[in-house]
Amino acid sequence: MKILNNLQTEYPWSLKRLGGIFQVQLKSVEDLRALASLDPKLWVALSCPVNDLEIDRQTLSLIDCDADGRVRSEEMLRAVQWTLTRLARPESLFTGGDLPLDAINTSDPEGEQLLASAKQILANMGKPNSPSISVEQAANTAKIYGQSRLNGDGVIAIDATDDRGLQQLITEIINCLGAEMDRSGEPGITQQKLDTFFIELKTYEAWWAHGEIDSAKGEQVFPLGDSTPTAYTHLIAVEKKIDDFFARCQLAAFDPRAEAPLNHDVALYKEIAAADLSASRQDVERLPLAKISGTSTMPLLTGINPEWKRRMQNLCEQVIRPVDIGTGDSLQLNEWEQIKQRFDAYRKWRNSKPQTGVEQLSIARVREVLASNSEVKLVTLLAEDLALAPRMKSVDAVEQLARFHRDLIQVLNNFVNFNDFYDESRTAIFQAGVLYLDGRECRLCLRVGNPAKHAVLATLSRAFVAYCECRRKDSPVKFYIAAVFSAGDSANLIVGRNGLFRDSEGRLWDTTIVRLIENPISIREAFLMPYVRVGRFIGDKLEKWAVTRDKAMQKQMETGVESVANNSTNPEQGARGGTTATSGIGGVAGMLAAGGIALGALGAGLASLFNTLKALAWWELPLVLCGLMMMISLPAMIIAWLKIRKRTLAPLLDASGWAVNGRTLISTKLGRTLTIQATLPTAARCQFDERNRARKLLWLALGVAIFSTAAGWFSLFL
Repeated sequence: MKILNNLQTEYPWSLKRLGGIFQVQLKSVEDLRALASLDPKLWVALSCPVNDLEIDRQTLSLIDCDADGRVRSEEMLRAVQWTLTRLARPESLFTGGDLPLDAINTSDPEGEQLLASAKQILANMGKPNSPSISVEQAANTAKIYGQSRLNGDGVIAIDATDDRGLQQLITEIINCLGAEMDRSGEPGITQQKLDTFFIELKTYEAWWAHGEIDSAKGEQVFPLGDSTPTAYTHLIAVEKKIDDFFARCQLAAFDPRAEAPLNHDVALYKEIAAADLSASRQDVERLPLAKISGTSTMPLLTGINPEWKRRMQNLCEQVIRPVDIGTGDSLQLNEWEQIKQRFDAYRKWRNSKPQTGVEQLSIARVREVLASNSEVKLVTLLAEDLALAPRMKSVDAVEQLARFHRDLIQVLNNFVNFNDFYDESRTAIFQAGVLYLDGRECRLCLRVGNPAKHAVLATLSRAFVAYCECRRKDSPVKFYIAAVFSAGDSANLIVGRNGLFRDSEGRLWDTTIVRLIENPISIREAFLMPYVRVGRFIGDKLEKWAVTRDKAMQKQMETGVESVANNSTNPEQGARGGTTATSGIGGVAGMLAAGGIALGALGAGLASLFNTLKALAWWELPLVLCGLMMMISLPAMIIAWLKIRKRTLAPLLDASGWAVNGRTLISTKLGRTLTIQATLPTAARCQFDERNRARKLLWLALGVAIFSTAAGWFSLFL
């Protein structure tokens, strides 16, 4: 075959035709070693997402070397090669399960360290004599790293030392610069954080010392001493508002006509008069600080905008009175300028402050830390932690090897080939669970993020897909699945129908169909579809005709009652109204005449049919009937067969982020295993309702009567 000729001749691969393509089978360690030489075009999948698959996500994350959320064929080959190198008996991969300690390759120092780390982990777990290690044991970081203050990750937590001074300093570094998470799960610091912290400490101390030097030279950088920073905060809180007040006063002094508009229109007070003024209001806050006049005097205690009164009180207590400028009841423009000048040196010095995270510490604490040898102690502690990195790296390698020993073959059987999908006894990693809906069990259910986006590509699968929303009362998160119906019919599959979804962990979710991709499900459905459509059409027409006739009869009855009432009250009008009754009788007669014409046409049609059938032999009648049925159903059956024959899994997976390399067809036989219809148990004892039995007898009698009538008519023409 052409595909076989394209294979590498160096290795005799074993292939199996599944889903319309040849898929490479991985049955031995030699197959795994030769996987790198396999033509990429023969891989069923070239990449897959890390998320939304029914396999341990951490395993796929370890295979995903570049941590981009996708596993590619190159990364898969790297994981296989690393696993084969680390195992002395790689054939245990096909068994899976826990990692046997005697399967670890100890022929090199790295392998020896890996085995020693595995034994140490088991010892920490209280199972030093265990012959194997599980993924749960290897991944229990709280047990592994929580027993040790230093774990080789370059992060030291608060409990990494018993020195209370160092513990306080680590806490301060975390508060100032943020934390790095230690393997034990506790917040800590790294060497980079430590270096940044002490650089900022020195920068901040140098800036503070510069202000003190200027004060020593006679320039009043701190006009109020240690309370200068607090006073300056209250000063700048009202500085722009006070400047605005004096500017408005100067403009009013220049032209008295400006005084009224500068104080704001009285319409604002009318607008807010009915409002609740107990709460803070921005429109009031935007009003001037005090009443504008032609004088350059600002009151400090009375006549202040209520939204600014508290801030002005803080200014008086923290700034004006300590600097001893002004009378205390009011403030002149020149006095305000003097106050600001007293803080000019501090303002200039403060504006030169470097941007650091350590300014939340007091300058006394900054100088205390710089004067101590705590930096050296922390550097030593970090060096001790990093010295453990090689041994702790082996601990990580134990978890990785345990995961690969358990899951690698399963991943390969859902990547290199799709054996798990085409094997009825197993489920693929992309099968999210089982959907129970409309008397069927759908096993091909994929998790999807956005049904509308997924449906664009999934339409090419030619499968009947129902997108369902899954939710639980105890789960705040809902998700969507795409369920493929590959057996039965679609008569009752409509948007809004509810079902039940069981995920891979056995949890039950309420589901509702929110979107459909409609395609033929079975040949049987296609055969019956023309008759179902005709039946629906006739039923709709009959229902509409019945409703119309019911309304007409109701209207005639109402008209007749009104006519009788009118005749009883006025005999002369009744005589003239006889035309109405006559018209009603004429309408009934017309309806009977139309019915007679219709029956006559039906009889003529049947007569023509029977004349045609009269020329046929008795054994030709079933053939004619079958031929007529095939003429009606055959086109729909052919179209359905073509679509079902090309039904494929690839577009469904591609829409979920996979890169599928082949067609991966879903055959009719496979479809019956992916969607199982309800069947009665063989040992069940069924009881029938007497009403159902009577109804069946009625229909049987009606059928016999119709058949007898048709046979009688047919005998007359013969």
